[in-house]
Amino acid sequence: MIAECVGLDIGQTAFKAVRFRRRLTGRESVEYFHQPIPYSRQEHAEPAHRTAMLRNFLWQHGLYGDGEIVTALPCQDVFVRTLSFPFRDASKLAQIVPFEMENLIPMPLEDVTVGSLLLPARESPEGAAKAKGSDVLVTAAPKIKIAEHLRFMASADLNPSAITIDGMALFSVSQFLKEEGAQVPGDMAIIDVGASKTTLCLVHEGRPVLLRTVQWGGNHLTLALAVRHACSFAEAERRKRAMAVQEIDAWLEPVLKELRVSLHAYESTVHQRLTHCWVSGGGSKLKELSGHMAHQLGLLPVGPRQGFGSSCPRAFSIAFGLAIHPGIVRPRWKSRLAGSSLALDFKAVSDAASATTDVSKQDRRLALWGGLILIVLALVDLSVRVVLKDSTVKDLKHGLQTQYEQSFGPGAGPGEELDQARYRVSQLEKGLSIVDGTGYNVLASLAELVKHVPPGIPLKVRELTIDGNNIHLEGETTTFDAVEKIKQAFAGDETFHDVSISDTRVGAMQNQVVFRLTYAVQRP
Repeated sequence: MIAECVGLDIGQTAFKAVRFRRRLTGRESVEYFHQPIPYSRQEHAEPAHRTAMLRNFLWQHGLYGDGEIVTALPCQDVFVRTLSFPFRDASKLAQIVPFEMENLIPMPLEDVTVGSLLLPARESPEGAAKAKGSDVLVTAAPKIKIAEHLRFMASADLNPSAITIDGMALFSVSQFLKEEGAQVPGDMAIIDVGASKTTLCLVHEGRPVLLRTVQWGGNHLTLALAVRHACSFAEAERRKRAMAVQEIDAWLEPVLKELRVSLHAYESTVHQRLTHCWVSGGGSKLKELSGHMAHQLGLLPVGPRQGFGSSCPRAFSIAFGLAIHPGIVRPRWKSRLAGSSLALDFKAVSDAASATTDVSKQDRRLALWGGLILIVLALVDLSVRVVLKDSTVKDLKHGLQTQYEQSFGPGAGPGEELDQARYRVSQLEKGLSIVDGTGYNVLASLAELVKHVPPGIPLKVRELTIDGNNIHLEGETTTFDAVEKIKQAFAGDETFHDVSISDTRVGAMQNQVVFRLTYAVQRP
């Protein structure tokens, strides 16, 4: 008997696939497949063209078959958070996790598919007994993203067996290597440098605790070299692979900065430092990149000596992690690791939710009768209120008058809603003022920002931070000229001073420029 699974990594510039086979005897075989996606012409980026290329890629390598296929959503499309609870009861966790997520995600709960993984229990400080609490890796993927992914798969005649996150695929690789006997550090940052993005998976005590995508990849470096040397993309790519990492250190700073922020945020939360760093992905082919990034992040590099990179090429790390999805490829009977059971599958959760919401005709009929009964009861209640209206209305008026006076002062009453609303708005505006007590209003700052954006200039605000008089904005627009016009618009107004633009760079998408705008506000 042979267990077979294909991991399919669909990137912006290439298709990567890994076919993993494990026989009943435990013997394994792994095959790697790769096909670049050209972007020499505009039509190459069209969905129909990508679908045709994917279908041809699968047919060419015989990947259509009876085996399982696992794909992944990128981390940037999924909300991921690790939550702690004072108990480990699975039924209680299933009930409380959706309520916790409702307060954390910026969209209605009914529009997302929520997945959760109960992480292995930590040992107590004495190391003797397990802690009573639990840590849960909670994920929320927009249903529209899952539907788009499934439509793309269906257009290529595929029905994936499971859909996970690319960051969890990296974690699966580390657990597989541990199963193989590699010296896997318990605390490390797994960094997969792709063509258009970098995927980060933080592992603490052998558990995935943070998954994130940084919008920077090897192509950003190649484009920068092409501009500097006035050469083609292919020539810049050749130059990049021949250069020492010290020569391109300045261009690596954007991704290193974002990685430092994630590491610092995590370490400041758990009050523990990670120790090691494993760099994978196509970008890891650059000379000495792994050691350089580890050094810049203050971590120790891991590599072939510990088993990383020896079992699978680093460029195929995500595809390999998908091919050994724990929900499909079980760990060997003699090496069942606790972490190996962490199988995240949005497709299974989505299918289960759909089955739960299917209501039979009989249930619908019962619901209709129940609604009619409630309407009759409401009418009866209304009739009683009409009979007793004189005394009831009098009591209600008295109570209403009392509430108005308690809320808005003596003499206030119904019919003065406009004045009362103005009073409440004034109170809310005081609450929205900056903590320093100068009375500067956050809403006023936002209004001024929108007012000063030049007409016809598209601006998407990624992040807005107000620090006293200083306002920091991270945004994106379409061209470098648009960035300059935004700066001039702010600099030309006496309300603002010390206007500056920094960290201007080409984004991951076409016609996307990311920048940081900093200015000070002259308060009234």
